[in-house]
This record gives sequence, C-alpha cells and structure tokens, in this order.
Amino acid sequence: MTKLDGSKKDIFYNFFVFRLFIMNNKIQEATSTFKLNAKTFSFAAKLLNREKYEAVARLYAFCRYIDDLADNDKLPGRNHKKLICIREDFSNDETSDEILKDLLFLKKEYDIPTNIFLDFMDGIIADQYPRELQTSDDLIRFAYGVASTVGLMMCYIFDVRDPKAFPFAIDLGIAMQMSNTCRDILEDAKRGRIYLPKELLNSPITCKGIIDGDAVMRKSAHDAAKKVIVIADKYYASAAFGYGYLPMSVRYTIKIAARLYQAIGDKVTNSPSSYWQKRSIVPKYKKIYLIFLLLWKRLHQGSSTRLINKTTHCSDLHKALEK
Repeated sequence: MTKLDGSKKDIFYNFFVFRLFIMNNKIQEATSTFKLNAKTFSFAAKLLNREKYEAVARLYAFCRYIDDLADNDKLPGRNHKKLICIREDFSNDETSDEILKDLLFLKKEYDIPTNIFLDFMDGIIADQYPRELQTSDDLIRFAYGVASTVGLMMCYIFDVRDPKAFPFAIDLGIAMQMSNTCRDILEDAKRGRIYLPKELLNSPITCKGIIDGDAVMRKSAHDAAKKVIVIADKYYASAAFGYGYLPMSVRYTIKIAARLYQAIGDKVTNSPSSYWQKRSIVPKYKKIYLIFLLLWKRLHQGSSTRLINKTTHCSDLHKALEK
C-alpha cells in the first residue's frame, strides 16, 4: 500500500476540511431557507433529530430552488432549458450545479429512487406557464407531481421502505397541496394560475377578476375552495392510516405537520369574510393547541402501528393517477 508523504497528507487534509466547511455552509443555508419559507412544516420538524432535520431542510431547499426557477412571472418558461438540464442530470447522476450536487449526495445517502425525482421535475416543468385546471383529477395529478413526490422522497429519508406505505404518503402530499391551493388562490392568480378545478366553480373566474376583487368571481372561487377542502380531507383521512409505517422518531413530526396543514383548510372554510384580506395562517397558539389534541388522542386511542395490518389503501383515491 502506497503511503502518503507529509505534503500530500496536508493537501488531503486541507481538501477534506474545505469540503466539510462548504457542506456545513450549505446545510446552514438550507436550514435558514427551511425556517423562513416553510413555517408550518419547519415548526413540526423541530421534533426530528439533527440528522433528519438537516436532510429534510436540504430537500426543501432544493425543491424551493427548482420551484423558483419555474415561477418566473414576467417571462414564463424562461428557465425551461435549465430545468430540462437538471432533469437530465438526475438521470445521469452527475451535475455541475452546486445546489443539485448536494441533492444528488442526499439521493445517494438515502438511496432515493431516481424515478421519484424525475416525476417531481416533470410536475414542476409542466407548471412553468399560466394554467387553469379543468377537473378534480387534474388537481390530483398536479398535486402528485409537485407534492406527493416530495413525500415519497421523505419516506426514504425517514427509513420507510415498505411499498405498502407509499400510497399513504402520496395521499398526504395530495392533501397538503390541496390545502396550499385553497390558501393561495389570490397569490396564484397573480402568477397567472388557477388551480381550482373548473368543474367545481359555480360561475367562471379569471385571474384578473380575482386580483381586481370581482365579488362574484371571488365568491365562486371561495365556494370551490371549500369543495376542494372536502376532497383534501378524504386524503388526510387516508394518509392517517399510514402513519404506523413511520418510525416513532419521526411519526409525530408528520402527524403534526399534517394536522397543521389541514387546519389551513379549516381556516379557509370558517373565515370567508377575512379570506381575501389576509393569507389564511394557523396562529402559534392554535398550533400548540392542535399538538396537545394529538397527544391526547394518542393517549386515548393508542399507537398508529395497530392500524397498518388492519387497513388496505383505497385504490379509488389514485384513479386519477392511472390516466
């Protein structure tokens, strides 16, 4: 075995220290992005150990980066070529993009299948341009592409490998994205997007009408949002049957995140008069209250693990994904 002389050892050591410094900086940047832009989920993620928290933050930072590339309001599709290149980089497992390098490292670290990342990229690439969804199935497919895929990635970060768990993770992603959709109608309209399915609208709406405050259009949009929330609740209910597949060390983080996102829908439904004045958020005191309710439920109903051998996934919930 060839021994390294002193100078080579110093070079190797300095390179290692430099890479470690760069890695730590990237992790710090990722956690800062996570805390700033994902307040609900980062609040729930405080229960994770450091390794899992940082992995989730790194995944979120990457997803945020890709989402920002797609969300170019002034020139839709401006970053199309870059997004296509990133997708190709995933297929080849190599890149010159520093942010993507960290994500590829994360992918290898947790053995996350490439096809999940490709599905995510396809969902984002399709969302670069102004769009109006026609059906509830369209919304389900959209939610799978931009959210359920992230949930599947997190399964691997959380050491969940049982294929029977994955349909429930998909359900949670769909439900949470529907909550976001109902919260962000005005914000999305400003980006030229209407994610509320046309088939659920009582009367037609336009982005301009929503932005300008057209009363009839806003009522139609809010009524449709309430219908979407009813659909979302079915997916939240299904997802709950899969919590038992999660290790105890992460289970309550996901339960709390799910309940807090579901509470966004409750806020939209119960506050029609203030909905258009300010973004529907769950205040901190309500978050704490909901967490205590979850703990009380755990004490009185027992562990979610008991459900995994008694429940099979309802395949009807994924019919839209088969088309």
